[in-house]
Amino acid sequence: MVQHSSRGDSIASGSESMAEQQLEAEFLWQNLAVGDEVMVEFPLYERSLCAGLPGQPDNNPSTVELLTPGRGYLILEKCLSATQIPQFLTESNTPGRRAVVYPQSICSYRRANESTIN
Repeated sequence: MVQHSSRGDSIASGSESMAEQQLEAEFLWQNLAVGDEVMVEFPLYERSLCAGLPGQPDNNPSTVELLTPGRGYLILEKCLSATQIPQFLTESNTPGRRAVVYPQSICSYRRANESTIN
């Protein structure tokens, strides 16, 4: 997978401007396609209700980790939000669930026709 600096790196180092982050996000949006694989820098959580689960009272909100750093997720669809922000729909850790991934949260990727991580 290709390693890219991300918002987390730029906050830590202070070396990357917002304009550079935007250019990087645009590059990823233009160059990644359905069928490619992406990795995220930080986990993505979703709040859910755990009604009926052992040890969980009904309607007790909890979090589920949809995406885990260090694991690749297949891009299922590219789309724009209602406000025209680029986003990818990917697989998630939960079977049958999709996750929304913004280009800024991608730290590396692998194209469908490549065997190495970029």
